[in-house]
Amino acid sequence: MTVSGFTFVRNAVRLRYPVVAAIRSILPLCDELVVNVGVSDDGTLELIRGIGDPKLVVFETAWDDTQLAHGRVLAEQTDLALERCRGDVCLYVQGDEAVHEDDHPALRAGLSRLAADPAVEGLLFDYVHFYGSLHTTGTSRKWYRREVRAVKNGIGVRSWRDAQGFRVWEPPPGFQGERPRTLKPGDPARKLRVVHVGARIFHYGWARPPAAQAQKLAELERLYHGDEARRRRLEAGFEYDPGEKVRAFAGTHPGPMRAFVAENDWPFQACPRLVRLDNLREDLLDLFEAGTGVRIGEYKNYRLVR
Repeated sequence: MTVSGFTFVRNAVRLRYPVVAAIRSILPLCDELVVNVGVSDDGTLELIRGIGDPKLVVFETAWDDTQLAHGRVLAEQTDLALERCRGDVCLYVQGDEAVHEDDHPALRAGLSRLAADPAVEGLLFDYVHFYGSLHTTGTSRKWYRREVRAVKNGIGVRSWRDAQGFRVWEPPPGFQGERPRTLKPGDPARKLRVVHVGARIFHYGWARPPAAQAQKLAELERLYHGDEARRRRLEAGFEYDPGEKVRAFAGTHPGPMRAFVAENDWPFQACPRLVRLDNLREDLLDLFEAGTGVRIGEYKNYRLVR
């Protein structure tokens, strides 16, 4: 079995993406690690090359601004990296995610099964979403609990929508058209058959100092809605919501992330309430989930197999 890691990034320095830690968190599991670096103005390409590991396969792309709608450019850049992968299985990490070294044994076993079992097409990870600080994690249903981060190579896997997950492109018999650049609702695609691997993805997308988070969110607004949306977001600024439902993080961060954690800290005092009148439906569903472990109406972009 050979394992290809893959990721993409652009302007990681300016937007404070801990992408070097993300890469290092999966590098020990990989035979190669493909990094698609979008043309940047802040030294991101030099940052990635500075990792200096011979397993890295680094290439540079210019992002297509005609694909900005609904974040499709993110899926396109993910697919460009995936297409360069040569391994039997492919392990994905985004620039603000990391895998904990404690989970490497379970993940290695899962990758071996993914390579060997024809009934399995992907691996499903549990998510730890940091919000507000590097010491608090989101607990409400707005945070997705699981997502696919490893896929079998060579079966037509493509990034789905805005690169949160994956699907298999599966055109009908006799299909004569061109393969779409990015998959979207309505395209001939199906959910992957996956197994729950028992490993975690630590997600730091909502864990930057507020001023840095404002810059990152403004850039995402541009990717989804254009330059005017970016301008409005920057004018509005950003503060973390003290009413967001969080709990104190009691575990340890992945080893490669610990320097980032030590260097980045800011005050955040959460004051969550069990029930908020302006979010009554969501809060009642959260209470039901807390008591039963069942998430009603959970989005599942995969088919779980045993």
